[in-house]
Amino acid sequence: MTGKERILAAFRGEKPDFVPFSPNVYQWFYYHLVNGSLPPEVADAQHPFDALRCLGADILARWDTQWATREVYTDGKYSEEYVGHSDWDKPMVTAFNVYPPHATERRRKFVTPYGTLTQTWTFTPESGADFESEYWWKEWDEYEAVRFMLEAREYVFDAAEFHRWVERVGDDGVVMLNLTQSPLKTLHWLAGSENATFFILDHPAEMGALAKIHEEKALALLEQVVDNPDAQIFISHDNLGSAFYPPYFYKDYCHNFFAQAAEIIHSRGKFLVVHACGRSRVLLPLVGQSRVDCLEGITPPPMGDVSLSEVRALVGYENFTVNGGMDALHLEITQDAEARLHDYTRTLFEAMGDRRHFIFASSCNTSPLTPWENLVYFRDAARKYGRLDR
Repeated sequence: MTGKERILAAFRGEKPDFVPFSPNVYQWFYYHLVNGSLPPEVADAQHPFDALRCLGADILARWDTQWATREVYTDGKYSEEYVGHSDWDKPMVTAFNVYPPHATERRRKFVTPYGTLTQTWTFTPESGADFESEYWWKEWDEYEAVRFMLEAREYVFDAAEFHRWVERVGDDGVVMLNLTQSPLKTLHWLAGSENATFFILDHPAEMGALAKIHEEKALALLEQVVDNPDAQIFISHDNLGSAFYPPYFYKDYCHNFFAQAAEIIHSRGKFLVVHACGRSRVLLPLVGQSRVDCLEGITPPPMGDVSLSEVRALVGYENFTVNGGMDALHLEITQDAEARLHDYTRTLFEAMGDRRHFIFASSCNTSPLTPWENLVYFRDAARKYGRLDR
């Protein structure tokens, strides 16, 4: 089977030849590319897809393809600039931004009738990643300006750009279409998770109104793209985990969006994925009630709080696909790695029982500290113990 066939078979609950092997090596790749430390096997690679193909992985792509879903503003005045300095003389691609050569900061500004909002992203070569170092929304009294920005923001989809990425992946995997994110994650992007939490607790009605604005716009985007023949799997770019998505927040700020999106997507025979990070056990029954098809990806203990073999029973949704298992604790092993990773993979696969609806993938991400050999060992173990066509 091809990677594309293998992944779609897993989502459909069919029996692929092997459990799909789908590590997310995005940050790992760009960290080593920037620092000149890519291993010899992929020294000439220019994109994470090159490393995944070298591994013989089944590509489940959500980065890069996200640029086909874009924000535009119908009112107010938006501007941005890239500043800073690095020794890197090529564009730097991260999960969230593309920096011109030598730049390390993306500064954004949005002028509204109620005041000016600013946001900053900062890239650090030592992490190979960037982070929001300044949030749009800093004080509660900026509420009206933030509401104006959300009301002015629309989402447009570049089908030609998406198609180019679908063709680039080809039969080696599946490209997921970006649906933006849940209303709760939108509030986190605006204010940071800490301030967003305080604002929700102190001003639930006003925060609910902001959530509704985003939900309606994101669902309108979905209605426009759901019938695109290139798109079989749709993803909400959240960071679902109980530390920042406690159940009562999920119920108020996520369930309605996910449930409506799932209904629209399922009516076309397609699938909804939500990105997840960290501990998810307490959220799994709620995810099942929303009829989300997959969390990318489940993290086992000790960094997570649920064994993969328990997940589908806890979700309680018969079509749920378990995605994950390759966590940083195992990815970063340096002593007796081959034997330990084979033993871990064999034990995990045996515990899964029926290995349909299962994708062996990164638990959110592949640590930049992961030795290349460990990815090879995981690949070999997945193919050895994950055969299903016998």
